[in-house]
Amino acid sequence: MTTADQDAAQLAVDATKPGHEAATATVPRRAAILTLVVVCAAVFLTALDQTVVVAALAPIGSSFSIDLPNNLSSLSWVVSGYLLGYVIVMPLMGRVSDLYGRQRILLGCLGLFAIGSLLCVQSQWLADRIPVGLVSVTTGDNHALSWLIIARFIQAVGGGAVVPVAIASIGDLFGEQRRILALGIIGGVTEAGGALGPLYGALILQRWTFTLPGYEHPWQWIFLLNIPIVLVLVAALALTWPRTASTSAQATGLPRGRIDWVGAALLGGALFCTSLGLGQSAVALTSLKGAQASQNNPLLVLAALVLLAGFIAWEAFQRDPVVALALFRSRAFSAGAIFNLLLGMALNIALVDIPIYILDVLTLSSYLDAGLALLRMTIMIPIGAFAGGWLVARVGTRVVGVAGALFTAAGFLVMHQWGVNLNWTLITIGTLIAGTGFGLIVAPISTSALNTAPRERFGMAASIVTALRMIGMILGLAALSAWGVSRFQYLVGNIAIPAGVTDINQITNIVAQQTTAITVKVVTDFFLAGAVLALVAIIPALFLWKPQTGDETRERVVIGV
Repeated sequence: MTTADQDAAQLAVDATKPGHEAATATVPRRAAILTLVVVCAAVFLTALDQTVVVAALAPIGSSFSIDLPNNLSSLSWVVSGYLLGYVIVMPLMGRVSDLYGRQRILLGCLGLFAIGSLLCVQSQWLADRIPVGLVSVTTGDNHALSWLIIARFIQAVGGGAVVPVAIASIGDLFGEQRRILALGIIGGVTEAGGALGPLYGALILQRWTFTLPGYEHPWQWIFLLNIPIVLVLVAALALTWPRTASTSAQATGLPRGRIDWVGAALLGGALFCTSLGLGQSAVALTSLKGAQASQNNPLLVLAALVLLAGFIAWEAFQRDPVVALALFRSRAFSAGAIFNLLLGMALNIALVDIPIYILDVLTLSSYLDAGLALLRMTIMIPIGAFAGGWLVARVGTRVVGVAGALFTAAGFLVMHQWGVNLNWTLITIGTLIAGTGFGLIVAPISTSALNTAPRERFGMAASIVTALRMIGMILGLAALSAWGVSRFQYLVGNIAIPAGVTDINQITNIVAQQTTAITVKVVTDFFLAGAVLALVAIIPALFLWKPQTGDETRERVVIGV
C-alpha cells in the first residue's frame, strides 16, 4: 500500500523548485500517460506480493515437511521478511532516485524484485547446496525455509522501492493540475493489489496445473510468474519513458543531498532483532510445561534496544535523516503513528489467521475459499477509506478514527465466535465489518499526519505513518504467533484419551477432533487479541489532529494510504 495521496501536496511544492518544472513541461501528454500505465502495472505487481502468500503458508510448509500449527512463528517470517525489507527501503529510495534518476532506479528495483522471486522458487535447491540456519522448526533447522525468507527480503527491497520511486516519477511526468489525479490512480492501483493478492495466490494454488522439472509445487509459480511479467515491464519502461523526464540531481542542478544508509541499517537491525526477540519473550511468558523452547536468543531484545538507541542518536544529528524525529514532538502526529502501529498489528492477525482457519478447521474448504474469505475483508478497505475521507471532512479525524477502531474490534469479536461448524454467513459478517474498520482509519491517520507536519516534510510524514503500520504487522505477528504456537503445543500435549479406549482408530479420531478444537481455540483467541488491540487504539485516536479555533491552516483530508 502506498503513500501516494499524502505525497501529492509535497510534489506540488516541489514543482516550484528550480529545474523541476523544466523536467515536466516538455513531457508530451501521450508519453506521460503511457509511462503512467506501465508504472501503475509495476506498483500493482509489487503490492500484490505483500499479501499473495498468506494463503500459501500451509502448502509452503508442506513442501518443506513443516507442520503449520506447530511452526507458525517460523513460517510467518515468509510474510514478515517481505514487510521488513519493504519498511527499510521505502524511506530511502525516493531520495536515491533524486540522485540517480527515476528510470534507472525503477529498472534496478524491478530487476532486484525478479531476482528475489527467482530465489524464492529455488529455495530448496539453494538449501541443498548452501545450508543456512536462519530459522528452526520442530524438526530442527530448516534451510529451505531460511532461504525462502532471505529471498522474500530481497524481493521486498526491490518491491518496496518501486512505490516511492513511482510516486516521485509522477511529479516529473505531470504538471500540477494533473499530478493529483495521477497520484490518486497510483493509490487506487496499490489498494487493488493489496486487496487482490490473497485471491490471486489462492487461484494459482487451486487452479494451476502446469509443471516443470523442479517446479512441481503450485506455490512456486506464485513467484515464478513474476519473472516474465517483470521482463515485460522492463521492456515497456525502456520504450515508453520520456527522455525529457530526467530528474537526477545532476540533470536538474538541484543539491545532491545525502542518503542516510547508516540510519537505515540501524533501523533495519533494530526491527529484525525486535521481531525475533518478541517471539522469544512471547514463548517464555507462557511458561507452559511441554511447550517447545524458542530457537531465538533472548539477548536479541537487548540488541534491539541498543540499535534503537543508536538509531535515535544518529538521526538527531543528520541533515537528511531517514526519520525526522522532530515530527514526534506533535502530540497529534505521535497519536496517529501509535494508532497505525496498533491497527497494523491487528491487520496482520487477520491476514495470516483467516486462511489458517479456513484451511485447517473447515476441512472441506479449498485455497480458493481461503482467498475469497480474505477478499471479503480486503475489498472493504479501499471502500472504507473513501467513506472515511468523506466523513473526516464533516465530523473530524477523532470521531472517524474511533469509529474505525470500533468497527475493527466488532469484526474481530464476530470472528472470535467462529466455531468448528461455521457457516459462510458468519465469515462474511466478521470480515466485512473488520475490513470496513481498517478502511475507515486510513483518512484520519493520513490527515492527522499531514496537518501536523511542515510542508517540506509531507513526504516523510506520510512514509513514517505507513512504515509504522508495517512495523506493527511485523512485531504483532512475531509475538502472537510465538505465543500461539507455544499454547497449541501445550494443549495438544495434554490431550486426554478416555479410560477404556484402546482401539487405535478411535484414539486417532479422538486426537484429530481435539486437535481441531484446539486449533479453533488458539486461532479465535488470536482474533480476540486483534479486538483488544483495536480497542486500545481508541486511546491514541482521541488525540488525532483537530482544527483549532482561528487556525488558518488549511485542512488536508487525505483518503489514500
